[in-house]
Amino acid sequence: MDDKQKSRAYFNRHSSTIINRNGYWSYDYKITSKILMRRGVKNLIDIGCGNGAFLAMFHEADPAAALSGLDLSHEMVEQSRRRLPQADIVEGDAENMPFADGIFDAVSCHMSIHHHPHPERSLAEMNRILRKNGTVLINELTGPAWLRKFMNWWFTKWPTGDHAVYSRAEMEAMLREAGFEHIRSRLITPFTYVCVGRR
Repeated sequence: MDDKQKSRAYFNRHSSTIINRNGYWSYDYKITSKILMRRGVKNLIDIGCGNGAFLAMFHEADPAAALSGLDLSHEMVEQSRRRLPQADIVEGDAENMPFADGIFDAVSCHMSIHHHPHPERSLAEMNRILRKNGTVLINELTGPAWLRKFMNWWFTKWPTGDHAVYSRAEMEAMLREAGFEHIRSRLITPFTYVCVGRR
């Protein structure tokens, strides 16, 4: 199986575990949702939305916002739809999204890019579906260079479809290459960061 197939199979299995049901990135979600709220986002899509935990948190903060999600895992999509019946949750590939150009105020992607075999394609797609001056927000894993190197080696041994983790500088460079501007990033924890840009 390639990384996409591994990811889909892993998250289909993982969807029923206790740790998935309870969520484990809620600290990051609180910070990223506030960033988007401050930018007045009213039409948001979360790429790799999983069980909808981030979208549910954003909905609590702004019940009037139009919410969408995309995930490769059928089981995760079903969980998100049950959790957020008012949202538009779509099963699909982040590298080839089934959305029209320029339809979202903001695109978020939480702990998903490290599963993407071709992140440059995913970021280009995020740029395409954003309106002009729209916001992109990436929340990802990181760590010291030695740890990232070890993780990227270990990913080749795991059956989970993890592909690669990137430093903040690497993510900023990929966002610029995808056409985003005004890019800023900061650590949230020693092992996670948020990177924000504009189309």
